[in-house]
Amino acid sequence: MCDSDRCPQATHHPCHRPVWVEHAERTKTFLGQLGRPRKTERTRLQNDYDRALHVIADIDAATAPDEDPA
Repeated sequence: MCDSDRCPQATHHPCHRPVWVEHAERTKTFLGQLGRPRKTERTRLQNDYDRALHVIADIDAATAPDEDPA
């Protein structure tokens, strides 16, 4: 992925979408395998998962074709 220090939209490039999707899938799988007593790790991973989903949604919104208001 782009270096966010050099590229303010690094997470929003369409070419990075597959990386974010894979990251979200792996994080979701790992969240499902965590035991209940690991609340700190669960919270951190949940935040990471939520961010990945948000970035994917932003990429999709930015690359969606504009609808014709006709």
